[in-house]
Amino acid sequence: MAAASSALGGLHIDATDVAVTGGTPRIRLRFTVPDSSEAEENARARMAAVGARDAVQLVAGTAGLWIRRRRGGRWLPLG
Repeated sequence: MAAASSALGGLHIDATDVAVTGGTPRIRLRFTVPDSSEAEENARARMAAVGARDAVQLVAGTAGLWIRRRRGGRWLPLG
């Protein structure tokens, strides 16, 4: 978790979670990017998530990356 969190480059981290679901470990980071246009926010979120995944890969294997954006109380795939 420390590797993933530090890779977010100073973004505000809202929540973190480490869990095992169906035998698969999962790291969940919820972070906030600064306000700008939707396209810029999405790009910044993608870059941050990829950086966090890359940092985790230095210490553990990874299998997937899911990036979601909160919209109207729902978490939707980042588009």
